[in-house]
Amino acid sequence: QDELDAFLGANMQHQSARELSRRASMHHADKGGEHKEHDVHEMGVDEAWDRLSHTLQGGAPEAYRKRASYARHEAAGHMAAIGRRSFNWKRLVAVSAIGIPVAIGVLWYVNKLGEERALIRSLSGADARAYETSYGQYVNVTLDDSTVVRLAPESRVTVPKLFGLGLRVVKIEGAAFFDVTKEQELPFEVRSGDVIITANRTSFAVRRYKDDPALVVHSRKGALDVRSGENTRNVAEGMAFLVTPAGEMRVPSADELSEGSSWVDGTVSIVGRDLRYALPLLKRWYGLDIHVEDQKLLERTVFISADITSKKAAIAAVEQSGGMRFTYIGENMAFQDTLPSRGGRRTKATKP
Repeated sequence: QDELDAFLGANMQHQSARELSRRASMHHADKGGEHKEHDVHEMGVDEAWDRLSHTLQGGAPEAYRKRASYARHEAAGHMAAIGRRSFNWKRLVAVSAIGIPVAIGVLWYVNKLGEERALIRSLSGADARAYETSYGQYVNVTLDDSTVVRLAPESRVTVPKLFGLGLRVVKIEGAAFFDVTKEQELPFEVRSGDVIITANRTSFAVRRYKDDPALVVHSRKGALDVRSGENTRNVAEGMAFLVTPAGEMRVPSADELSEGSSWVDGTVSIVGRDLRYALPLLKRWYGLDIHVEDQKLLERTVFISADITSKKAAIAAVEQSGGMRFTYIGENMAFQDTLPSRGGRRTKATKP
């Protein structure tokens, strides 16, 4: 179509130039010779039709026939040249081989981008459902596709309004255990920040609190995929992966894995951390709001591996590993130093 438009435009311009040239020649002849009045003959309908019929039937004057023949040959030659250029099959095949996949890729990307934006809006929309827990609280939520979500303390799971209707994705903040019981054509997705976990008929734990240095995902049953940016890793059954905020993926250490998912098995694990780090976790997992007057105690290293339902076991682990004791100062729970060589203020203590 572009070639045809160009051809018609070029020929119209050519004919216009010829007509202007003819008129200029006539005007020049009129100036150089004797001025004559030109009678303007007004052509009637019958005469115009008669001339047109003669032209169509080949009965036009000789000059008209020559001009028409020349125009036909010129047009035929031009169109033949265009035809040779337009139907270069090798070039067409080469362009198609490159262009079609690129076009398909662009369309796929645009479509995927639109889906991603719609999904993000659905997770942040006012009509999305949110389930959340407080200190020491655990909640089980059954989604519309029969997936069971167990929320750990201080956690939140967001479920879009259209979950199960073209969407099968949730967003997690904190820690949760997902038991995806039914396999469907549309995989189940869990999102936490920039990390996307995809699963089907899989049970897995995810942990990423705001103060956590990285996300930990542990597949308990079945396999799943973990994606961060352009990196995707398959996590086999029984395996775990750690994803840093920068998108780095690696297998977590035994201690990192224990802290990340041991709560699913009913154990709170804090391995070789200072008391400053452990105190907020004691409040998260057990609801224990414990104060420390001696700031030096906050640097003590503690080890905790206690039943998730036993506050007494958690306190005992801190006392034994950190060289301190639990007490009350007024109505406030507190830890005090039991190692004289390390100093620390003394207050009359009462048993919890």
